Amino acid sequence: MFENINDIVISKVSLAVYVESGTGQSVHTDRKFHGLVLNDDTSVKDYCFSDGSVLHTFENSIFYLPKGSSYVVKDVCRGSCYAINFDANIDSAPFCIKPRSKEGFLKLFRDAEKKWKRPDTGNLYVMRTLYDILLEIHSDQQKSYMPDSNFEIISPALKKISSDFTDNSLSVAELARLCNISEAYFRRIFINKFGVSPKEYIISMRINYAERLLRSGQISVSEVASLCGYFEACYFSRDFRRRVGASPSEYQKQHSAK
Repeated sequence: MFENINDIVISKVSLAVYVESGTGQSVHTDRKFHGLVLNDDTSVKDYCFSDGSVLHTFENSIFYLPKGSSYVVKDVCRGSCYAINFDANIDSAPFCIKPRSKEGFLKLFRDAEKKWKRPDTGNLYVMRTLYDILLEIHSDQQKSYMPDSNFEIISPALKKISSDFTDNSLSVAELARLCNISEAYFRRIFINKFGVSPKEYIISMRINYAERLLRSGQISVSEVASLCGYFEACYFSRDFRRRVGASPSEYQKQHSAK
């Protein structure tokens, strides 16, 4: 998240646009500007950065892409988004939040996109709107703030997921028991931390692992499904296509080592 929000100075807005589903670049190298993005109610994407980290974004989420970053965008579920590129004295890691209410943010991003089209005063109007968006992000997160100590509570579950995410018997109930908290409280902390449910997080890890296995070209789709924790290949294919946009066999043909 942005620190010292009162000290942020926006020096330039370079773009405010609505990006239609299926358009836009998938590979970005050394971003020239900071970016704030609002996903629509179908868009789910993973941003795989050059340092190996992955920013998981989801429906109706707002996320930040730092100036100078390099990454590849992977469609999990195709959708559209609003994006604002700008220059400012910001030094923050990428982050993604799910607003308590999307309507206010949607109006602000729409206004920015419309005002950007004005040839004479567009930059000035969008700059003002961008300040409003930053303030709304700060206010929204203050209302839903959760102390870091709460996130530490779920560390046993995170270790379990990291080592056993391919175990088909892994359940939210078991993860919550490891943390000595209720399932409802565990889900709340988890979603607040990662922006997705524990189940979706585990599925994403399985699909990322499946992609690596398929790219090797040495393992059949059915074997990959089993190695990733799926009893039925059809369920594996469903989850894979929903997140990658292609069937496992199609992906393997396109990406397997020669």
